[in-house]
Amino acid sequence: MTTYETLKAEKASIISISVSILLAILAAMVEDLWPLAVAATVICGIPIVKEVVNDARNRMISAEALVLTALIACLILQEFIAAAEIAIIMAIGELLEHVVTTNARSGIEALGKIKISRARVIEGENVYSLPLEDIRVGRHIRIYPGEVIPLDGIVIQGSTSVDKSIMTGESIPVDVGVGDEVFSGTCNLLGSIDVEVTRDDSEGLLNRMTTLLENADAGKSKIVGTADRWAKYILVIAVILTVGTYIVTEDVYRALTIMVVFCPCAFVLATPAGIMAAAGNMARNGVLLKDASAIEGMNRMAMVLFDKTGTLTTGVIHSLGFTNVSSDIPAEKVEGLVASLESRSEHPLGMAISSDHEHIGKVEDFLNIPGKGAVGTVDGIRIAAGNAELMSAEAPEGLETVRSMTEGLPFTLVYVGIDGKCVGYFRLEDTIKERSLPTIKELHEEGLKTVMLTGDNKIVAQRVADNLGIDLVVWDCKPETKLSSVEELEKTGRTCMIGDGMNDAPSLRRATVGISMGVMGNDVSVESSDVVFVDDDISKIPGLYRLCKRTVRTIIAGLILAMSINVAGTVLAMLGLIGPVIGAILHNGGSIIVILLATSVLWAETWAPRHRDKTQ
Repeated sequence: MTTYETLKAEKASIISISVSILLAILAAMVEDLWPLAVAATVICGIPIVKEVVNDARNRMISAEALVLTALIACLILQEFIAAAEIAIIMAIGELLEHVVTTNARSGIEALGKIKISRARVIEGENVYSLPLEDIRVGRHIRIYPGEVIPLDGIVIQGSTSVDKSIMTGESIPVDVGVGDEVFSGTCNLLGSIDVEVTRDDSEGLLNRMTTLLENADAGKSKIVGTADRWAKYILVIAVILTVGTYIVTEDVYRALTIMVVFCPCAFVLATPAGIMAAAGNMARNGVLLKDASAIEGMNRMAMVLFDKTGTLTTGVIHSLGFTNVSSDIPAEKVEGLVASLESRSEHPLGMAISSDHEHIGKVEDFLNIPGKGAVGTVDGIRIAAGNAELMSAEAPEGLETVRSMTEGLPFTLVYVGIDGKCVGYFRLEDTIKERSLPTIKELHEEGLKTVMLTGDNKIVAQRVADNLGIDLVVWDCKPETKLSSVEELEKTGRTCMIGDGMNDAPSLRRATVGISMGVMGNDVSVESSDVVFVDDDISKIPGLYRLCKRTVRTIIAGLILAMSINVAGTVLAMLGLIGPVIGAILHNGGSIIVILLATSVLWAETWAPRHRDKTQ
């Protein structure tokens, strides 16, 4: 339903309720005007009838069935004012529920507002408009200041600032220029830019986010299923109490009141209202909830598992330079020769060396050897760069000397061979993200254990873990190793796995809760996860944990409150202390309170870091 349709529906509900109240008041003032009360009952009772009919088609018995039965009974007993008041109160409760749900889904509706259908395509000197579905990858488009970026792409001309707040919740604009990536749904603030499209409309960030949000289904939650199962029992109990009370007291009004007050509407409403409110809160803060059961999982989790590269670290590898062990060639020249060789490589380590050092020679006979490294000739000099296995084949002379010098170094190493001799090594490292350390500390303050899973060797992995204060590290991980590690850790407590790569997908799916780092990231990891951090900001994990705990507490409080009101109202009805009208007020009062509790989750501020005083 669009925003316009939502507002139109709410306006129609308000008008119908207002008219019904007026009719009921007139009927109460003048006894002969009882048809006005019947009209009010019909106006506000139509949605109830529709709901019961729809449930009957699906072979379901709903809480509304009891309310409809009560309304019919009131009309048969000529309690027209009571029938009108019950129907009106039910309509008011339904309207309030609709308003809260609409607000909770504001993040989804906001995405719908910014969706556009056309973009300006650049063709030589001409610029013309085309539908997004007709624009293929590789085409060039132009975006003017103030416009929403229609498709994902790379900036090829111009510079600007981009507002990503609708996607990430981050209010500070990001400066972009030639070579930077931009995403559909974000807003171009300042300059005109030309962009080369890298994803078509169906694969763009905006469509992917919208799809993820629309697929967030509160019905997947186990706690929802529990509420539904209990609701069925409550309905049976309500029928038994109603019939039993009538048999014992022969008072149809007492039985009628029980029928009204014992309806489990508030009980059934508590969970979906809380979950939708939590999902709305997350969406406003750049977190997408794909599976509602993640809320329960986060509430019960005992440990947080991190992939290292791209999650705790930037994933951008930097060379710390070359260490010359036995080469007669100056270290600076060796760096240039290896950088020239690696300029032909697509391996991340080779690309790091190539980008961090000057190229000085012409490369010939280049050969990339998967899993080992690269070899080739640079200005007539035979160069090999890679691991120890490659050196033992290409440059065995001096290898043991170099390996003895590097033993225990907490870096990723690339050995260098020149004309068959191992002469030194490059040290490389992945930079830790600025927000990783405070995030780990905050998780520890929340009483959670932290684990790092990485494909790095023990020394490199332990160095990163020690710097961050991580409790447990598992190194030399392949996808199957990560999966088995998650399975083993799950035996000791509920886990939350956070990753960003394809190799993390099995672990993300196996963990109690899987969180993928960014819709911009790998498609497989996003599809395998339960929650998505749009902006790759791991500092949101503690806030998400606190929000989920608060949501579960709120849902439980709503369930207990709803049942307490039902039980209290039923006892009062059995004793003849309240009638159908007061019963309807109690019944809908519980629903309204549950909705207000859900509203507290929608606007809960759990995302700010907590700094606890250790002296307390």
